[in-house]
Amino acid sequence: MGHLRRLKRETSGFLAGLGRTPDEVAAALESVDVHGVPKDNHSCAIAVYLTSLMGTEPTIRSVAVGHCSLAIALVTEDGRPGGKLLVQLPKPVRQFVAAFDAERYPQVTRPACRGTEAAPVGAT
Repeated sequence: MGHLRRLKRETSGFLAGLGRTPDEVAAALESVDVHGVPKDNHSCAIAVYLTSLMGTEPTIRSVAVGHCSLAIALVTEDGRPGGKLLVQLPKPVRQFVAAFDAERYPQVTRPACRGTEAAPVGAT
């Protein structure tokens, strides 16, 4: 299996394993002490979760979560930009993201850092 296909399958598996409802997704994130910033596609709870799981992968530069999918920014072995891998969000995760951005899950929310503006969700 190719590297990108493996990475996409792994990411999809992590997302699907979070739960079958938005509340289950929030509970799963809370159980592993993940906190994110609403309306910030690089610091939302889902991006923080995936970054913590996949952070040792040398080809991943960043994870950005949108309303329906996420984009994994890749780098080549020599550090040059390697494109983006798009992964569809499962329905419960999409619903969680919408509710999280509406600040309905305070148990997995942390405030944005002062002096920085949150990137609009979906802006990749």
